[in-house]
Amino acid sequence: MIYVIAIGAFQALTAVALLSSSKLRSKADYLLILLLCCIATHLAIKFCIYSFVNDPEVRTQMNTFIGFCYGPLLYLYACQQRDTAFIPASRWYVFLPFIFGAIGYLTVACVLLWSAEAGHAVLYYYNESTTWTMMLLGFLFPALSLRIAKRLPDMPQEKKLINYISYLLGTISIISIGFKIAQSLHLLYGSYNIVCRDMVYSLLIIICLVIIRYKYVGIIGSQPAEINTPSITTEIAPPRKMQLSTEDQEQVLQLLEAHLHKTKIYTDTELNLDKLAQGTGISKYHISETLNSYAGKSFYQYINEWRIRRAMEQIRFMNEKALPVNVLTLAYDCGFKAKSSFNQYFKKITGLTPTEYIKSLVAPGVTVHE
Repeated sequence: MIYVIAIGAFQALTAVALLSSSKLRSKADYLLILLLCCIATHLAIKFCIYSFVNDPEVRTQMNTFIGFCYGPLLYLYACQQRDTAFIPASRWYVFLPFIFGAIGYLTVACVLLWSAEAGHAVLYYYNESTTWTMMLLGFLFPALSLRIAKRLPDMPQEKKLINYISYLLGTISIISIGFKIAQSLHLLYGSYNIVCRDMVYSLLIIICLVIIRYKYVGIIGSQPAEINTPSITTEIAPPRKMQLSTEDQEQVLQLLEAHLHKTKIYTDTELNLDKLAQGTGISKYHISETLNSYAGKSFYQYINEWRIRRAMEQIRFMNEKALPVNVLTLAYDCGFKAKSSFNQYFKKITGLTPTEYIKSLVAPGVTVHE
């Protein structure tokens, strides 16, 4: 068992290092990093117990309370993927079992140091309560995460990642319940506990591998070297060999969407590819490649579509408030330098000129200023 634990801890730490070093990580990925750190800590504690503790009851019954974090962290990750504005700290109460488990764990440890006999009695109740609680929560949070994953819009990779981790955590609970029931019916003897724990630790290793599979394949080594070239007026990057896989391009586009939605940087009339790359922390070559290959759009076409969407939202808002609309002011507010380019893109996207679109919506008596 100790070899499985050591391999699992190493695998979790490797995954943490890879995810931390990736330039394509999103805010939600920090929850995955925390999940991997919890797995590494869990297995490291078990490694120490099996290596240095001789008390057989402690070795077989001392549940590590860190397992209470797995389900809640997956659930928060799913919530963050569904809504980039979601604040994980707002659901702090999902960690109450972890807090109570930590208190129980430290209490048992202190009692064991004071009296082995009393400590074993407390350990029994701690083990029973935490085992059943972990098994129940091992179904609850994966089920909630699966439900959220079904509603994730156009994010197939994230859906798969959440689904696989949910199934693995659910499998851990099923295995634990099976062994617990068999134990209560006196169907298992001897080293059954070691077999159960070996299976659980192996599934934790698989969780680490799944995260690596869906977050890193095609990314490691794909960062292009910096190229110092003279400044040119065009924003189209020079022809380059494809660097990112389809999955990576999808993730880059998701990060761009979240950044533009949050910062409204597209309203900057001086926005260019370099500025966007600097703001997002993503290579401009990766952005250009993603937009051209995955989205099928040029940089300016993509940005101008965001600007037109904002213009349409502003027009609808002013229409609801019966406010006058000034087309030139609207164009500048959305990031266009000239009214002519605003009119051109607006008609290209909506099929109407700004004035025609405004007149189709405005309430009677509302003034439209050219």
